[in-house]
Amino acid sequence: LLCLVIDTIGTSSELVPILGEITDVAWAPIAGFALKSLYSSNVLFALEFAEEILPFTDVLPLATICWIIDTFYYDSDIAKALGLGGRTIETVITDAVVIDVESDKNKPVDDKKLTGKSN
Repeated sequence: LLCLVIDTIGTSSELVPILGEITDVAWAPIAGFALKSLYSSNVLFALEFAEEILPFTDVLPLATICWIIDTFYYDSDIAKALGLGGRTIETVITDAVVIDVESDKNKPVDDKKLTGKSN
């Protein structure tokens, strides 16, 4: 959804012919940083920045295309070239923190063990 918003804002600047290209100067770094924060890819930052700053290229929905590649073609060569596909479900599960707690309602909790501090 965020990728659609990025592309919609970028494309909407084309509605006002001369003013639209001027607003692209401000929107290009914002859109580039947004894609970089979404996908952690400097390649996408550079492509989105170039797409927004160059005249008449705003019609290309780059952010949405990146979402499609990252979601459906994450193991393809183009995904690797763009720096996409690194966060598959296996990676997310592996990176998750699992806390296994056995509770005994009758046993008091030792706060020193929980915090790791001793007073």
